[in-house]
Amino acid sequence: MKRINFFYILTLLFFIIAFGAAILQGKNLLLSIIDSLFIIGITYAVIGALLYIIQKGFFNGIVYALKRFRKSTKQGKYISQFDDLDETKDAHEEYGHKRSYSITKSFLIVGTFSLVLSIALSYLLYT
Repeated sequence: MKRINFFYILTLLFFIIAFGAAILQGKNLLLSIIDSLFIIGITYAVIGALLYIIQKGFFNGIVYALKRFRKSTKQGKYISQFDDLDETKDAHEEYGHKRSYSITKSFLIVGTFSLVLSIALSYLLYT
C-alpha cells in the first residue's frame, strides 16, 4: 500500500513538472499540456502492459520452447551436458509460479486515463 501511494505521488509530480514545462514553453499552453499528458500516458501504459505480460507468464512459454529446441539439436545436446541450463521439466512444473506485481494495475489505470484525457482534449482543441 505504501508503494502504491508513492506511485501516485510520483505520478502527480510528473504531471506538475509537465505542466510547468508547458507554461515555460509559452507557445500554446493547451497543446503543450496535451502533448505532455500523451507522453506520460503512453509511457505508463507501455510499462503497465509489459508488467501485465510478464505477470501472466507469456515469456515463460517462450523460454521453455527455446530450451526444448536447444535440446533437439545435435550441438545443443552436446553443450547441455556441460551446463545446467537445460534442466527442462514439463512446462507446468517448471513455470508453475507466476510473478505478481501490485503496481501493474496502477500503471494501466493512470496510463489509460492520461491517454483518454489527452485524446479528448485534442479532439476538443481541433474541432
